[in-house]
Amino acid sequence: MNTMVDTRNTLFSPYRGRIGDLAQRHQSIAPRDLHQGMGVPFVGPCGRPLQLVTDAATLPADLQASVMMLGSFDGFHRGHQALMAAAQAAALVGSSPIGVMSVEPHPRQLFAPQAKAFRLGTPATKAETFGRLGVDFLYSPRFDHAFAGQEPEDFIDEILVDGFKVSRLVVGHNFRFGRQRRGDVDLLRRLGQQRGFAVTVVEDIHWDDATCSSTRVRNLLMSGDIEAANSLLGHAWSVELGVEPAAVLRSGEKIVAWHGSVLKPACGAYDVTVRLPNASGPLSHGCITIDASGVATLALECWRAIEPGPQAILFVDFIRRRAG
Repeated sequence: MNTMVDTRNTLFSPYRGRIGDLAQRHQSIAPRDLHQGMGVPFVGPCGRPLQLVTDAATLPADLQASVMMLGSFDGFHRGHQALMAAAQAAALVGSSPIGVMSVEPHPRQLFAPQAKAFRLGTPATKAETFGRLGVDFLYSPRFDHAFAGQEPEDFIDEILVDGFKVSRLVVGHNFRFGRQRRGDVDLLRRLGQQRGFAVTVVEDIHWDDATCSSTRVRNLLMSGDIEAANSLLGHAWSVELGVEPAAVLRSGEKIVAWHGSVLKPACGAYDVTVRLPNASGPLSHGCITIDASGVATLALECWRAIEPGPQAILFVDFIRRRAG
């Protein structure tokens, strides 16, 4: 395949690098940093945008006393959706807002920076999912060694109780947090009784004779079994792409600059749909091909002009692997 492409027709990240270099050298691109601004408001079913919070002290008063989910939520599989269902049920009873705490970067990126790409999604795909499901706010503190080294009791008292004034926490049964991962469900329950918040613990969810987990989804994607991965996810696997604002994208193949922290599926050709955030339907259908060297090429049935705007985003939803 000829790697010297017309960069005017090349999908790229508008927030890092020269597009010609990205296309011709097949470099990966960094995921959009939530802490530098999303650029696109992710809107929920009631038309209210998801609020990004990076400091508990800045939370608006009307979002305090929330039902808050804690976790990494990479991929938002059926197990994560069980936490969401529990949070929605509790919030409905108390007329409470719903919040999510999910740190960035992913803890594995901090503690194993040389590890191969493993993430199922970027901060933008995660935020788009929460916005679509009607979450009121996303608490996404920067995860660094200082944050990771907090004593779990201090995290509970200073952030969850004093900052967010949470009414209920919703967590998976194996959730761990704080210095040396000393915090666990038992600690949350014990301090919750003392500090005045409830704790809902959700057990593992099994689907198609397998436990729903991000690790299991990753393994399926790396083997190319998109349909089985989507079954565990409960939705199509989505990958974020950048697109040049106001670009008119013509037909033909485009080399995709893949986000550096997101894993690639096994080499092969995959049916995909392309959509904009908050859109009710896809822009186009097409195919992404991953070759043996890891280069990803996107070919769509048709290309459309993208509305002008800062840091435009496209999402590609993987549907199935093509035979052969």
